[in-house]
Amino acid sequence: YNCVTDEVRLDFDTVIENIDPSCFTVTETKQATDFSKMPEFPVVVIQEDRIVEDVYYVDGDGNRCEEKTSSIMLRLNEDPEHGCPLLFDFHTLFNTWSQPYEMKITFDGQEIICTKDDFVTQADDWNIDTFTASDGVTYRYAHYEPEGGSNRTVIWLHGIGEGGTELTDPRITVLANKADVLKREEFQKTVGKANILVPQCPTYWMDKTGDCANRNMGQINADGTSFYTESLMELITEYKQKTGTKKVVVCGCSNGGYMSMVLAMNFPNAFDGYVPVCEAVPDACITDGQIDVLAKQKLYFVYSKDDPTVVPEKHEVPTLERLKKAGAENIHVSVTDHVIDTSGSYFLDENGRATKQNTGIPYQYSGHWSWIYFFNNECSADGLTAWDFISDCLK
Repeated sequence: YNCVTDEVRLDFDTVIENIDPSCFTVTETKQATDFSKMPEFPVVVIQEDRIVEDVYYVDGDGNRCEEKTSSIMLRLNEDPEHGCPLLFDFHTLFNTWSQPYEMKITFDGQEIICTKDDFVTQADDWNIDTFTASDGVTYRYAHYEPEGGSNRTVIWLHGIGEGGTELTDPRITVLANKADVLKREEFQKTVGKANILVPQCPTYWMDKTGDCANRNMGQINADGTSFYTESLMELITEYKQKTGTKKVVVCGCSNGGYMSMVLAMNFPNAFDGYVPVCEAVPDACITDGQIDVLAKQKLYFVYSKDDPTVVPEKHEVPTLERLKKAGAENIHVSVTDHVIDTSGSYFLDENGRATKQNTGIPYQYSGHWSWIYFFNNECSADGLTAWDFISDCLK
């Protein structure tokens, strides 16, 4: 659902005896948007107590061990509403690294003084590079190539929150929507090994002019075009050449789903399939000619009926009806009523907030967050999963 800080490793000068979760307290200090104050939505600094669920000794590589060592790991409670190290600013609509982001830790009532710290994420082993297009647009991008190489590539286009250039980097594009799963074993095994390209837009894909002029207080006035269409295509072309790619599938959520559709409409012969998730191209902005182009493509749509951000009745529903009338034969749709936790880990308490206590009511996310099902390989279009669709397109 998002990235969270779930572990804290402590390296002491000496071995700490008799460790127990009850001996530790952790207070997290970070930035957050105060959504209760409208329309200002100010960014404030908050403090939250994090529950220590477990504590154990680790070796030099951070692996759990039975032997008592001078290094211990705190396992922190996390849920969809707590533990994220990112700030979502309602005015910019971007996720950035929180400044500050700190942990105050006590052991047996005494504060632990930190002399050196580091921040480790699952995105650290991705390659990070930059590319400047002929029009001067510079992209930072994360990429992964499987051992032995591959002539197949999957492109992930992020949502609006993962764009920008300040207090952000391509690690956020990998972490915020769980795109890191694309290089993990399950996905790679399903698609038969593929390169993964994750470009970070300097602003957002729905930007018409490159200067955020069509953004206003959480709303974007989009018309089905993008300032970044040509420059993004240049980046993709160069990456294909570097990796020897022959087959490409484009995936993206929200803003990225919008850009996936833009690429499909503008470069109909360049790609082998598309997975637009909660795509944000208003149907009113798609011409009949563009519908004819899309009808000849391989498309796998993912959305939830209760999406409050990209309302299906103005986007997917009428577009899919037009595609059907245009004779589209390779269109698949995974649609759900809601987006809920299916892991059995998170529930709703009596106040409608997240809890790990089994209340019998699964936690319900915003209906916009249908990318959760994509990354968890839980989409189904008449039995066809999105991952299997990608695999078929790459063959």
